[in-house]
Amino acid sequence: MPMKPRKFLGPGEFYVGRRSVVAETLVGSCVAVCLYNFKESFGAMNHFRRDRPTGETGTSVGQFGVTATEHIVSTLLKRDNDPTHYRAAIFGGAAVLKTAVGEGGIGEANVTAALDVLRAAHIRVVRQEVGGTRGRRVTFDTQTGEITCRFAGDIPRKTSRRQ
Repeated sequence: MPMKPRKFLGPGEFYVGRRSVVAETLVGSCVAVCLYNFKESFGAMNHFRRDRPTGETGTSVGQFGVTATEHIVSTLLKRDNDPTHYRAAIFGGAAVLKTAVGEGGIGEANVTAALDVLRAAHIRVVRQEVGGTRGRRVTFDTQTGEITCRFAGDIPRKTSRRQ
């Protein structure tokens, strides 16, 4: 069986399409939203840095949780406008940096922004792996909806058979 194409998403990037890919990213305080249409087997994923624009001009739609998540939701709803056909998963929002002001608020605000958009679109969130102090590596198969998430730096365990 041929391998599916892989698409790595950096901060501010997203993938939306019917083409089957394995989208992957690494998030810390950033957040990734995986959105899957289980009726027609297609999906989208984003990776954003901050919750909302604060007056900046000329910034990319993908940089902010509100705009990036609205973008993938609206694009997918043009292909199938029934929000009950979608399931969402959210990853990231960790407090990975130790600063004098603290980083926890950024991650929490990012998660809240994604949840607000999904709630407004009436899309059910079925999985959340958010918060903490460690980054996460997320892999999403846009055709099957399968998602793997592990803490950054963890080595995947090999499965062994019992004798």
